Amino acid sequence: MKTTRALILLSLGLLISQNSFGQFAEDALRFSQFGLGVGARNLGMGNAAVGNVSDYSSLFWNPAGLALQRNYELSLGLTQQGFVNDATFLGSTTNASKNATNLNNIGFVYPVATSRGSLTFAFGYGRTSDYSGMASFEGFNSGSSIVKSLAPFTNLNGFSSNERASFLDNNIPFQIFLADTANSGGYLYPVVTDSVQQTGTVTEGGGVNHWSLGGAMDIAPDLSVGVSLNFVSGSYSYDRVYVERDSRNVYHYAPPFDFDKFTFQSSIASDISGFNALVGLMYRKQGRYKIGVTVRTPTKYEINETFTDIGKSWFKNGDYFEHQLENRTTYRIETPIVLSAGASVQLLDFITLAGDAEYTDWTQMKFDSNNADLVDENRVIAKIFRATTNLRGGAEVTLFDLGVKLRGGIVWNPSPYKGDPADYDQLYYTAGIGVQLDNQVTLNVGYALGTWKTFRDNYYIPNVNEASTTKEKIQTNTINATLSLQF
Repeated sequence: MKTTRALILLSLGLLISQNSFGQFAEDALRFSQFGLGVGARNLGMGNAAVGNVSDYSSLFWNPAGLALQRNYELSLGLTQQGFVNDATFLGSTTNASKNATNLNNIGFVYPVATSRGSLTFAFGYGRTSDYSGMASFEGFNSGSSIVKSLAPFTNLNGFSSNERASFLDNNIPFQIFLADTANSGGYLYPVVTDSVQQTGTVTEGGGVNHWSLGGAMDIAPDLSVGVSLNFVSGSYSYDRVYVERDSRNVYHYAPPFDFDKFTFQSSIASDISGFNALVGLMYRKQGRYKIGVTVRTPTKYEINETFTDIGKSWFKNGDYFEHQLENRTTYRIETPIVLSAGASVQLLDFITLAGDAEYTDWTQMKFDSNNADLVDENRVIAKIFRATTNLRGGAEVTLFDLGVKLRGGIVWNPSPYKGDPADYDQLYYTAGIGVQLDNQVTLNVGYALGTWKTFRDNYYIPNVNEASTTKEKIQTNTINATLSLQF
């Protein structure tokens, strides 16, 4: 699932120290959200799984469901996701798309022979989130320039000589002559302030994987309890190529006011590790209904990131300059606790209905740090986010004795930001089919069409509303195919 805000990336040139970095509330949200999860049958039924699962995917949705599995099971699944973004910028709309194919799950279920009740274990891999995305935009901005954001009008007179040198060494516009201090009385000022043609492409990738070990047992004739331990690994990549040009010959004066073009490439490469546990209960009446509840503990993440910013400038007199900044940082995030409840009902012999509700208080996300800047960002998290309840529902119809099951469902994920309009909520329509290939092998295929809106701030200038903002309409197409062998 994509975040409902894009990152506002600030250049290292805004920072006095090369060893200082900025993490934002959007970073915490990205790593706290789950995607469309594990298992094609679940996807086809709108991921209404908490009170419905009984196969390998129980390890990720409700481990108590493992107690219903009486056979050994091998599971293998693949996911293909298409991401389409129509971004509107200064009245012009640009389409961008990206596809990604990943292993969705691979694992094994091992039931232990018991004289009464059930005892079942499972272990394996599941991909719980995918960060693939893309955006492109272009338009003429008469009101601002990213140079003004990267090199704001700054009084350097209060800096020590070392602070001044460090600040200017790490300010890309200054290093490539798009900002200056000459004849300014000790101030840094931008050379380019507005009236530029702006073009950008943003590409995101990576995802989060769970390596899980769990089990379930009956603690009463119709009641089971289960636990899964999830060791988290993954990656996140961000690459933005941003270009400003003097398309209308506004800057036609003597150097350095003969600006022609500026390119600014920002990239982030993140390695992700963490841990959480999922505890579940399931009560069932055979052939009638099942009720499940789960508690997912906060995930404690450690994020190791490499930042790179590259700036290049061209001038009409033929001059060209380039400067690069790179460094690394490590930070920790703690995600909110997640509470879920679900139920499934066997209406007739051939119809199953299921529904889930999942509660998360996003204000409980936090950076786990004594760093004063990150503590301040925790205050921002408490201010701009809210608690939400995701709703999921689906149905499954068995076609007589044909060994075929048809499925459909819907997923509604409200925006975690306070004050967002309804069209910023993520909505997925799902469908699926299950085919019994023989007595032991089943193929399930699920499909989800996702739609929502969001926006992206390309840079930030104090007291300037939407200095450079794209309005984005997102559509995702996800196909999951899962093959299971029971013996």
